[in-house]
Amino acid sequence: MPISNNTSPTPRRPKGELARERLKSAAIALLDRVGYHQLRVKDITAEAGVAAGLFHHYYNGLEALIDEILEDHIAAFEATEQIERDVSKGDWFSRLRSHYRVAVHAHAAHPGIMRCIDQFCVDDPAFRARWQASYNRRLKLLAAVFPYVFPNSDLNEHEVNLVVHALSGIGQEVLRTRYIERNADLLALGLSEDELAEWLAALFYRGLFACNPPRRVLNHADRVLSLKR
Repeated sequence: MPISNNTSPTPRRPKGELARERLKSAAIALLDRVGYHQLRVKDITAEAGVAAGLFHHYYNGLEALIDEILEDHIAAFEATEQIERDVSKGDWFSRLRSHYRVAVHAHAAHPGIMRCIDQFCVDDPAFRARWQASYNRRLKLLAAVFPYVFPNSDLNEHEVNLVVHALSGIGQEVLRTRYIERNADLLALGLSEDELAEWLAALFYRGLFACNPPRRVLNHADRVLSLKR
């Protein structure tokens, strides 16, 4: 009689789910290597090591697969509760840094996907609307607490949105220039993902609060403290 125990076996994932994941992983790898415009279904199936016909069993076409990949990335950006899980209430610098860590990692790990997002925003009006809605929703989380952070501010709703969009745009441009365009000056800094995330958070914090973040919260960007009059 076999000895029983309380250890439950790891559930096996359905073959269909595994096949979809292999196709998605292969497409992501190719996006990072060759980009969207050079992407072909036959290259994806070859990269995934599956029969060519299997692709069309799960996806209606290349755009359907890319849409699913991009939706996964959008969902990761929108997972605010998960992103801020270790942040104490009222710790604005750590809150900013936690979001920048996600953004920096997305660009560093998969520049091809971030480039694809830019391309889809130009070529596909429906996707552009989806991406802009997601981006605006994330910024509105910050705009919504403005009256509590700055109770004496007399900025109206539209002016608050201007401030938030302007400050966020700085970081977005840096990430695009560093990881997609591979700007030589930014590459020469040799910053790690965590270092760059902290620098961007520190600059956003300075722009938002008109002062430097506390020295105690800085691990990499403490040189920014020398920027004072």
